[in-house]
Amino acid sequence: MGRYLANTNVIVQNMPGSGSLTMTNYLYSAASKDGTVIGTMNRNVPMEPLMGNKNARFDARKFTWIGSTNAEPSLCVAWETSPIKKWEDAKEREFVVAGASLNANTGLVPTLLNRVLDTKMKLILGFPGSNEMSMAIERGEVEGRCGWSRSSLMSSRPNWVVDKKINVLLQAGLKKSRAMQDIPLAMDYVKNESNRQLLKLGVAWDEMAWPFAAPPDIPNARRDILRHAFVAALKDPQLLNEAEKERLEVNIVSGEEIEALLDDVLATPAPIVQEMQNIINGTTK
Repeated sequence: MGRYLANTNVIVQNMPGSGSLTMTNYLYSAASKDGTVIGTMNRNVPMEPLMGNKNARFDARKFTWIGSTNAEPSLCVAWETSPIKKWEDAKEREFVVAGASLNANTGLVPTLLNRVLDTKMKLILGFPGSNEMSMAIERGEVEGRCGWSRSSLMSSRPNWVVDKKINVLLQAGLKKSRAMQDIPLAMDYVKNESNRQLLKLGVAWDEMAWPFAAPPDIPNARRDILRHAFVAALKDPQLLNEAEKERLEVNIVSGEEIEALLDDVLATPAPIVQEMQNIINGTTK
């Protein structure tokens, strides 16, 4: 990106804490507002205030959104030995899937799909990370997982796709991945509006899968410079070549698109938001 900012030297500074929440709070309230500081956070973090997280001390709509490197719906996959071969099978019989926690994609997505599509996924929570879930699938401890980004799948277990070790059952997002047009989209099967809003609230962040932002109140001219450099960097042949080697998809989402997405999702009716909070907190009936 620095190449498209008059060859500016871009310095990466890691700020650990609460899955990028610490960094996001810093970016919002303490970072310089002159365009010299930007940040990238986990995709779910902008929604944390809406979900009732009192440690999320920001209004996501006020960030200066630069863009996202990709939009990618979460995938539901089943191991080759599982009797679950297509998503409809998960409506007929139990499907055991691995997850981290209810507020992570791997816990939230299957819980929501059980709610809105009447699937019968049995969720086993507590896995510390993606690698542990994958090993559990290989050992036969679970049959698959649901809420897995395509980029993570292709970078960590590309042989599963090449060797057809898994069946990709469903995409849980607002729209299909460009690379997986033949895989069903969960949203297409939701039959009532309240369920549609609930699922949308739970998967919308995948439309800004790898988001970049600057603090609020950046001068418009500098905001535009950052956005232009971001897009130019993602079209750079060297970056695209490296992304291809790493099996990472680049599908640019503009800062304007992120702003529109957040305006839409953060206006979700209060009863739907409360229902989502209950699901995440494990207090839903």
